[in-house]
Amino acid sequence: MDRELAARVAADQAALEEERVGRRRFISMSALSAGGLALVGSACADDDAAAPAAGGDTTTVVPAADDGSDVVSIFDRVRDGDTIQVGADLNFPPLQLKDASGNPAGYTVELAQAMFADLNPDATLEFVEVPFGELFGSLAAGRFDMSAIGATILPSRSQQVMFAGEPLFIENTIVLRNTSSGVRSVDDLNASGVRLAVLAGSAQEASARRIFTDAEIVSLEQQPAIQEAATGRADAVLVGEFGLAGALEANSTLQVLSGPPIFADINTWFMPIGDHRMKAYVDNWLRYNIIRGRLATFWNERVGNAARAAGARSIGVISPYLAAADVLGDTIG
Repeated sequence: MDRELAARVAADQAALEEERVGRRRFISMSALSAGGLALVGSACADDDAAAPAAGGDTTTVVPAADDGSDVVSIFDRVRDGDTIQVGADLNFPPLQLKDASGNPAGYTVELAQAMFADLNPDATLEFVEVPFGELFGSLAAGRFDMSAIGATILPSRSQQVMFAGEPLFIENTIVLRNTSSGVRSVDDLNASGVRLAVLAGSAQEASARRIFTDAEIVSLEQQPAIQEAATGRADAVLVGEFGLAGALEANSTLQVLSGPPIFADINTWFMPIGDHRMKAYVDNWLRYNIIRGRLATFWNERVGNAARAAGARSIGVISPYLAAADVLGDTIG
């Protein structure tokens, strides 16, 4: 009886292995047929990060929560050398943009490249450009595998995608007023006749509609929203601190509305619902690099220093545990 049982187990394992290899081969061929942008390195490379070797018998099947079907984790696909399609709107410098050579670059993009490279140094990414407001539905529909940019962790978005559990950056929202507008304070924004431009589909739009219920909210893409205020068609525009310096440099008719940020949001990468294996890796990668000060340093280089010089508050992501240890260590440790 033991021999019979052992034979059944061996047969089942062989069948599962054949199915797994076939599935992986199909996904790999489908991804490679789309072409790819080879990842050749990142300015954020960390010599201390040890990447496991690609390949091996590691494919894990995770349930997709929406339809009950099986998907292969992005984690295993990267380790197996598959091309990974990452979604991005590259119109938000210096967070994400195209450099002088037309290649994706910026704070969120370069950290994403570094994160994938730490998982597999030979990782290949293909960037799929999607307007920001369409990113979440596009991922849920399978147009790409995972985001290469961060987004605010709105509960409504979490019905379509799964966010990482650690922050990629903290976004303070600043009001830029047209210098000819009668708006002089945040309180002036919530009034009939005031037009406030916001990024369509953004957390700023969601919050603005709750806070400034008497104002007219104009939803546009990022640059058109800024121009709406710069030309006087809107009294003001909401921008993240990352877009502050560029907006002021390009538009002399805009100025920072005095006072603290009207609200702040945590932004991070997102992936398909159900891919907990990839989420665990992303969480660990972010946590480790936050503790090492990598994110805060890079944030200051790309965003924070310029935002502060323009008159805004800016805070890089740091570990609350290490911060608490530094403050309380002598009293309770």
